[in-house]
Parts: sequence; C-alpha cells; structure tokens
Amino acid sequence: MLWGSAYDGTDVPGSREAYVEEVVLFLRACTDRSPALLWPEHEPAVYDTMDRASPAADRRLSAYLARSLTSALGVPVHETSGTSLDGPAPTRTLVVQTAGRTHWSVTTAQEPERPLILPLLTSEVLYLPRGARTTVTAAAGSRLVALSLAAPAHGRRPDREPFRTARRPH
Repeated sequence: MLWGSAYDGTDVPGSREAYVEEVVLFLRACTDRSPALLWPEHEPAVYDTMDRASPAADRRLSAYLARSLTSALGVPVHETSGTSLDGPAPTRTLVVQTAGRTHWSVTTAQEPERPLILPLLTSEVLYLPRGARTTVTAAAGSRLVALSLAAPAHGRRPDREPFRTARRPH
C-alpha cells in the first residue's frame, strides 16, 4: 500500500469494513494537487458473497463504496461509472480497477508538461484531483469503477475522529 508523504502512521484493523477504512485513510492523505495510488491490503466486504468476475459485481461494488464512503467521509460520494475518464477530471475522482489493466497518463496544473504514467492493475485504487487531465488506455477485458467525491464544506477536511481507534497500541 502506498500512503504518500501525508500518511500519519494510522494502522487499519482487520475488520469486515477494513477495506473502506483503508480507502478512507488513503483519501484523507490525498491532496487536490497530485494523483495518488493505493495498493489495498484488504478486499471489499461486498466480495464475500458474490462472484467478482462480472459487471454486476462492479455495480454492487460501486454502490457499496458510494454508500460507505459517504457515511465515513461525511461528504457526498457518487457513482460515475460509465462516463469517460479521458480529459480533465470535473471533481475529485476515485478509480478502482476491478479487472484487467489500464494505463493512465495524468497531468496536473502544477506540472502540465510532465505526465505521470501509471499502470493500474486489478484491485488497485487511483485518486485523481479535480482538474487532473487523463488519458486512459484499457487492455481487453479490463473493467473499473469510478466515484466522484464532493469537497468537504467550507474547505474543511472530513473529521478524523471515527478512525482514531484504528491505531494499534505500541
């Protein structure tokens, strides 16, 4: 898992919702200036009862993540799967690669001349800040889920308190 320089040392417990907690902690470390990549350690709880090899599994995962992240972050999270991800990101966007592989070229306002080239493999999560310009090339059979994240009210970051218990005692 890659947390980036803003990672605060918080460990995620091995609970049934550990995947959502892991994604929430990842999103809290992300900024609106650069993309970020997460290699999750946990599986989504929604996969416990279903075959993940179908597009129906993607729809369930997308709905599950939208509900769970809205609740955990306290900001609206909407499913945007099916919309083109090429071009500028209109909102903060979370992409979960559910099958196959995609290649991303991402540029930001801070470095428009230096694209970041990222291969995204099955189960990896990509965060795109608002305004990031993307070009996506998908391998045959690849699938992904995309979610739009609203900005916290008045520029505030979501409350960190719900996950303080996620710290392991030393």
